[in-house]
Amino acid sequence: MSKQCTKPRRKRDAEWFKDKVLLVQAQANGQVLQEEELEFLADPGIQESSRNQMVITNNAAYQADDLDAYD
Repeated sequence: MSKQCTKPRRKRDAEWFKDKVLLVQAQANGQVLQEEELEFLADPGIQESSRNQMVITNNAAYQADDLDAYD
């Protein structure tokens, strides 16, 4: 089941990124964007709390691995 879910997710992520790039390029060329397009550009696609949790988890794992190196 997990293999079936991963392929469409990658495609959606690639399309999402491509749409973002096209909107950024259009804005850089001076085109006026609609309100929905501006909201899409402002949306990072990940909530701030999720990003912070990932950083904390990665930092904790890294620090735990380093403790054995100094013994």
